[in-house]
Amino acid sequence: MPKKCHFIITILPVVLLLQTVHAAPLQTLSLDFTRELTEKGSAEHIAGTLHYDLKSSRVVVEVMKPLKQIMIVKGKVLEIYYPEQQQAFRFISEGPIPLPFIESILQATQAEYGLTALMGYTLDKHEVVDKVLYTYWNPPEKDRETLGPVILGMREDRLISAEVKNPLGYIVARTRYKAHKEIGSSYIPMQVTASTYGEKSEVLRHEKILYSNPQANVKPINPIFNFTIPASVAVKEMKW
Repeated sequence: MPKKCHFIITILPVVLLLQTVHAAPLQTLSLDFTRELTEKGSAEHIAGTLHYDLKSSRVVVEVMKPLKQIMIVKGKVLEIYYPEQQQAFRFISEGPIPLPFIESILQATQAEYGLTALMGYTLDKHEVVDKVLYTYWNPPEKDRETLGPVILGMREDRLISAEVKNPLGYIVARTRYKAHKEIGSSYIPMQVTASTYGEKSEVLRHEKILYSNPQANVKPINPIFNFTIPASVAVKEMKW
């Protein structure tokens, strides 16, 4: 699968949460999550809490299971700290760091759910079917050999679906957003499911994320928002 297409698939499960966060008068947001990933016949389960600071665009993810770790994401830098092992890593990327189970919280702060600002997509057309507004987005001309259109489905101002196609028009990824919860003046989905497909329409990867216990603008602010790796821990730095 082309690298750019894979990147679009990766960020789309995330494309909603923060667009709605940005629309509401929020400064900070914390959510518990569980993530179940099935790929190549094996399953992976992750549970923890993610914290997002809107002003600094900084994300801190506390993973409790299967292994305790803290991830800090800001811009092109990802830091991972293992408190029990006293180990830390810093990854510096050429582009924004994609993290599948929090991306729907990150990119959706952008207009048009991030499609325009992120990859230069433009709106092609729209239609209403059974009270669902579908908008069709085309990739920039220069990328049309590797990227296909994206289709978003909206019902009552809530994103409920997203589909990614390849340049030949075949669906390579599909995401569903459910169980929306009102936070501030917007609705955030508490359940996100995403699948990617192979050349024969077989499911290559399936992901289910459940969010719970949303906490917005809590005072005093949780110290985890300002977490930094302890100075006593050596950080191994790598470039992507």
